[in-house]
Amino acid sequence: MTTANLTHDQLQQLSDEVGPERSLLVLCTAFRARADRFPNLTVKKIPRADLVRCEWGHDDYSLRVENQPQAPPPKGQMDLFGEEPG
Repeated sequence: MTTANLTHDQLQQLSDEVGPERSLLVLCTAFRARADRFPNLTVKKIPRADLVRCEWGHDDYSLRVENQPQAPPPKGQMDLFGEEPG
């Protein structure tokens, strides 16, 4: 994913690096090439509605992750070790 406007030459370079045995999904704000010329690339434009919701230009995209409390298992359900939770 990139906010760049990709040229034919840039897509050709990506296609060459990916090689014929693999494929790559490329998401960009715009591209100036016929995407069907690169059989190992799927080139898609990022929809404007999604683009405006993203944050760009940060050095750190760390997410604050918290452990959420788990709901108790249903009565009679066994845990991974075949024991009923006590």
